[in-house]
Order: sequence, then C-alpha cells, then structure tokens
Amino acid sequence: MTTLSITPLGTNGFIPTHGRQTMSYLVRRDGVPLLLDAGTGLGRLLEQGTGSSPGPGAALVGASSLDILLTHYHLDHVVGLSYLTAICATLPVRIWAPAPPLVDGTPEALFTLIAPPLFPIPFAEFPSKVEVIPYATETLEIAGARLRLRRQSHAGGSVGVRIDDRLVYMTDTGVDDGSEAFARGAELLLHEVWVTDEEAARGAQRRGHSTVEEVAALAKAASVRALMPVHHHPTRTPKALAEIVSRLRELSGVEVIAPVEGREQRLTNG
Repeated sequence: MTTLSITPLGTNGFIPTHGRQTMSYLVRRDGVPLLLDAGTGLGRLLEQGTGSSPGPGAALVGASSLDILLTHYHLDHVVGLSYLTAICATLPVRIWAPAPPLVDGTPEALFTLIAPPLFPIPFAEFPSKVEVIPYATETLEIAGARLRLRRQSHAGGSVGVRIDDRLVYMTDTGVDDGSEAFARGAELLLHEVWVTDEEAARGAQRRGHSTVEEVAALAKAASVRALMPVHHHPTRTPKALAEIVSRLRELSGVEVIAPVEGREQRLTNG
C-alpha cells in the first residue's frame, strides 16, 4: 500500500508573519521526499526535531535525492532555493521549473535569482549537484508519483498539481471553470484562501486569488474528502485563520484542516 503524507513548511503568501513562513510543502510518498514550491518555508528542512517528535528535516535523512516542483516564479515560492547550500550539502537536487504554456515565465528566472549579484554563487557552484528541469506538459512522474498539471488563473500563470489522484495542490489562483474537474474526488485539497468575502466586497485586491466562499463552494462541488486552506494573507492572526477554517467548514460541509507548519498530515486511502 502506497503511503502519502504532506507536511506544511510555509503556509503564508507574500511575507512571513505570525511565525508562518512562505509557501513550501513536503510531500512524502513511501518515504521519498518531493517539495511543492520553495518559499522561506524551505528553511524548516533544517529542523530535525527530537526522536519522539521528528522535525521535517528528518525526511531528508537517508534520501538519495531531493525533487522540488515549482508552480511559478513569484519570490514567495522560490526564494528558499538560495537556502539549498545549507540544506543539501551533498544531496543531489532536481528543480522542476514550469515553462510556457503552463506559465508565462521561463526557468531562466532561476538562473538570474541564484547568481551574482543577487546571490554569491550560481547553481553550478553549489556543494551538491543541482539540475534545473523545465516542464511544460500536463503529466509528469516525479519521485515515483504520478502528477497531473494544469495552468491556473494567476498573474503570469501558476500550475495546479494533482498527485496520484489523491492529493491536489492549487495555490495562487482564482477558482475557474476547470477547477472543479481538476480537484474532483481528492482525498485532500490544498487550496489558497487569500481574502474573505467581506474583504472582496470592500474592493480588496484579489486578482488571481480566491475568496472563502469560492473555495468552500469548490470543495463541496468537487466532493473532496478534506480541505486545507493555504497561502494565508500575511495580516491574518491565528484567531482570524481559525475563523476562516470555521467558515469554510460551515459552507462546504467537508472536513477542513488548519495547516500547522512542521506537522505531518497523513492521507489515509491506500
């Protein structure tokens, strides 16, 4: 039976606040690590924890390589790549970088970010081997997992990810006509919730982002088993996030899980 889990490493959009880092999620499939996005949360891979309560960094112990799938090139999703010199001193890294038509940008953005004058050394001089692999197809196999991919409604585009038809990751996107079919039947849907409906009604900036009501309606229509709201607005206090979780549960009628950075969430279907 295949085991699948996800550990939030960074759950904020834009800026780290309230003890939360920016976007990164550690997926483990039969123990093999796969990272979704590489914001400041990537730094949590240095947290080893204790024997009774291992930190996310324990996931790299014994691994033969590390795969990182990027959904787009905004800084809150890629800046953590600069931490790899500390995190992966010897572990080979493959960075799967989206290309058109999935997004408007290209992997060349990474070679600009991780190079002088913005960073002291380029990927070629990292202590471990780093390979940047462009992807532009709607299917991939990475770290033993089968992935389905789609372009989403966001500034410059972003990529929705469906893993083994069980786990769906949809961040930095508005809910659009293809969202329901892509998320349908997921055991766990991670979907961004950037603004409340009251904030949207008052004219809050939400281009390429989703509201509480929209995400709740999507989770209900797609018959997902559980929903985890992600890409929190940096102004959200823990109390405000708890209120959003409660509202999502009320509107969707599905289980809603509040993400806790560093805490593993295991999927239960085999």
